[in-house]
Amino acid sequence: MRFQPKNAALRSLRGESPCSLFLKTAVFLLILVSRAPAQQKSAFPSFSVSSGTPLLSQAPSTGTVVAQGGNYSLPLPDGRTLWLLNNLWAGELKPDGQSAVWGIIDGAVALSASTSPYAQAGALVYVSDENRWPLPLLSGDLKEYSQVRKFWPRSGVCSAGGCHVFYSIMNNYGPEPYDYFRVGQGVALAVNPAGPYVKARLGTRYSLWNDIEPAFGSAALADEDGWIYVYGRSMQSPGEYGAELARVKPEDLASREKYSYYSLETASGSWTGDVSEATVVLEGMPDEFSVSYNARLKSYLAVYYDAEGGRVLARLARYPWGPWGEPATLLACAKAEYCYGAKEQPGFAAEDGGKIFITLEKKNAPYLYELAFEGEDHGGL
Repeated sequence: MRFQPKNAALRSLRGESPCSLFLKTAVFLLILVSRAPAQQKSAFPSFSVSSGTPLLSQAPSTGTVVAQGGNYSLPLPDGRTLWLLNNLWAGELKPDGQSAVWGIIDGAVALSASTSPYAQAGALVYVSDENRWPLPLLSGDLKEYSQVRKFWPRSGVCSAGGCHVFYSIMNNYGPEPYDYFRVGQGVALAVNPAGPYVKARLGTRYSLWNDIEPAFGSAALADEDGWIYVYGRSMQSPGEYGAELARVKPEDLASREKYSYYSLETASGSWTGDVSEATVVLEGMPDEFSVSYNARLKSYLAVYYDAEGGRVLARLARYPWGPWGEPATLLACAKAEYCYGAKEQPGFAAEDGGKIFITLEKKNAPYLYELAFEGEDHGGL
């Protein structure tokens, strides 16, 4: 049987001279390229970066915080900063710089009196009990298997009406501090940023998304268009992870049924109420990352740590859903530094995003880096 091209442009090429055939083929390919999704400019803007400042600047003492993870900050309307921490290591800090760990608090918060990035080091006041022992952001009860369950805050949104915090529900499987796996994602809310926080419910459960759905709340972005964009890490295949995207209005953050999901698989449009139709918008994402809008770059900026390459990476996009440009290296990490959890702290950005601030954990201690983009205007994508 003779092959018959289905495309009209291809059918028109039959019987042409070689020269005419070449020209029409070239035009056809140009048409295809013009219909392809737009990509960002290849060059990441030039920048300079400071040496890291340790956020934990503690004097030798007992009953103090000696290490902390998570480290995501939210500016508060009253001029303070709320820090979400997925774990704290409390104990004794000795004069020689060595520490002894007495216990681990899973999922905690701290407050500092300023929104200035230069005033954060050593200024975090942890929400604690009367004995100055840090308290968990969320606590379980016997009905919640609290002896094997942890609640790790990931990101959040604060306004004059209070704070909504996305958290991961973690279950224990072994004796080591990190022998836990994720079993769901939830949202907690409080009028007072220091708490107490109340878990939002979906029927009788507080997991708004289960363990096989994306971990929505891995990163969150309050955009100027009135939507909260919420990113959720998901496994695409064994060892391969990406981030999917949801959006919701601020007043509906605690209501699962109000979320819609970005999808390229629907015939009705880009957003769907069916989470199973969600599309990966960011490839290769770790547990912790950030997404913000940078006015200086006229772009959305994703920051994360690439453990395999030992690098803090950044990517740019015109829209929250992409398409995202190639990764650019912001910082390098030696293997012996045990780096983890890089993210931008958008509330500290200055000069319309000309200066941004990034946290990076090294050996369970957070460091704050200042990154300044060079030039007057970087023109966007």
